[in-house]
Amino acid sequence: MYNHLKLASFFIFILFLSQGVQGIAQQTYSVAPNPEMKVSGTSTLHDWDMISEEATGTASIRVSAGKVTAIQAVKVSMKVKSLKSGKSQMDKNAYNALKEMEFPEITFSMLEAHQDGGNDWKVSGRLQIAGETKTVPFMIKIAPEGESIVLTGLADIKLTDFNVVPPTAVFGTIKTGDDMAIQIKIKFNPSK
Repeated sequence: MYNHLKLASFFIFILFLSQGVQGIAQQTYSVAPNPEMKVSGTSTLHDWDMISEEATGTASIRVSAGKVTAIQAVKVSMKVKSLKSGKSQMDKNAYNALKEMEFPEITFSMLEAHQDGGNDWKVSGRLQIAGETKTVPFMIKIAPEGESIVLTGLADIKLTDFNVVPPTAVFGTIKTGDDMAIQIKIKFNPSK
């Protein structure tokens, strides 16, 4: 009788452990279709936005009790030519400034992530633009949505930090500002 109780207790313990580990398991995710990556800036004529709905990438994230508890890795890349402003000449000037022929992709690879309360996180990583790599901080919100994870974030950068000369137009009379804001909204689906 005593051995049966020990055996039953052992199986209950193993079952509890397996469910607990499963509940906090680290999962690999892939970028879902139609992410939104927006780059915003200023010029001497007007403010502007360029938007891309194309990106690829992966993330390794731990979820426990319906909350993100750890972000182990995030890698995302986007083709420069996927950025569109709705004005073909502006797009052409931007692609030239970003050296798209030589460096066709913008990439981000996370270095570290720290929870900043609730769904808010501070994330820093290597952002590569026009062949130049800099460590950039992002403020993000990240939360489960069904089996997926939704990440929104914002970072401020300067073009000149990446050795990018702010584009000009109309013989230099219209000048783009050096400051840019990067906004992202990405859904990550579980990798299969």
